[in-house]
Amino acid sequence: MSKALTEQIAGLIKGGNEGWIAFDAFMQQALYAPGLGYYETGEVFGKQGDFLTGPDTGPWLSLGLADLVEWGWKQLGEPAEWSLAEQGGGSGRLLTDVLALLAGRGVTMPQHIHAIERSRQMRDRQYQLYAQAGLDVQQHTGLDGLPEIDNLIYFSNELPDAFPVRCFIWQGGMMRERGVALDKDGAFCWRDRPAESPGVLPKLPAQLAAAWPPGYFSEWNPYLAGWQQDVSRVMQRGFVFSVDYGFARSEYYRPQRVEGTLLGHLKHQPVHDVLSDPGSRDITAHVDFTALGQAGRDAGLEMLCWMTQGAWLAQSPAVQAYVEQAAAMGGAESMKHMAGAKRMLLPQGMGELFKLGVQGKGVACDAPDYLGAFNRVTALELEHD
Repeated sequence: MSKALTEQIAGLIKGGNEGWIAFDAFMQQALYAPGLGYYETGEVFGKQGDFLTGPDTGPWLSLGLADLVEWGWKQLGEPAEWSLAEQGGGSGRLLTDVLALLAGRGVTMPQHIHAIERSRQMRDRQYQLYAQAGLDVQQHTGLDGLPEIDNLIYFSNELPDAFPVRCFIWQGGMMRERGVALDKDGAFCWRDRPAESPGVLPKLPAQLAAAWPPGYFSEWNPYLAGWQQDVSRVMQRGFVFSVDYGFARSEYYRPQRVEGTLLGHLKHQPVHDVLSDPGSRDITAHVDFTALGQAGRDAGLEMLCWMTQGAWLAQSPAVQAYVEQAAAMGGAESMKHMAGAKRMLLPQGMGELFKLGVQGKGVACDAPDYLGAFNRVTALELEHD
């Protein structure tokens, strides 16, 4: 527990409007406060951290992304000059592995490589790994550090799930925003109040809210639109590959999901209490991919493909080849590789919950041919002009 961070957040609440702050302000401090937040102070990924990400399970994610990057490069006309960017890359391992895989495929290597990471601790770790791999990577704290780029391929893994979210509760046939206050003992607690302005709460279809029971609690991500606008701003032409856990809007806000998706992670265990001990645990929420797709469309990024991670990786040529190699190894090594594959591909692992979104800008193409039969982009029910 960080006493300094707790006092800092308590100070914001006391100085806020009626002793209350929106949850995104709390989450921003808990995760990203300089020198105090969760992502700034400790080991968060891998067995020694609090949770595993795709790169921790084996080569599956890097193999699938390498296939996508190669496809995207070919769709761009196999340019001699192009750029590759990753945002929120954690240790930097995924970007390093994808580049290593591309090197043996006859793909012209990117002229510029960009790594966007807001956490100073993570940037330092990435710098060391890139240096060890002999990679010339330009590091940035945000997308505003990038120029406008033609022929850009951008990817992220588990990025928007870490964007701060705001929360609401359904009471009396209306939404009230749920934020953070201090109880009589000075501990953080939930407190509801009407939204400060009509435009604050999310705009959701009336038929969704009509089915919610009283006390229905959920969240929305107010930062998706800004992120998509920033990505589109730096991309003259190219592709965006986003991997994260989440749902289409109709599934996200189904009436049975009465407590939303907001969750903490501590020592590889889910934690429902996200207010205690800020800075000691991860805080995350699933991605509303309908909101992401609509924000992208409004910014000039067209959602070409949306599908489960399991279907994507199972159809990925490089993944298929590696599975055959792993199965042929035999013994303990083969079992280790196949366990990782099952975790990434099967529904009871990460295969169903995690999704892949493929967006394009300035390109006339559909989903990759090898993924076309599994494309579920229509399930997002995106609005058309």
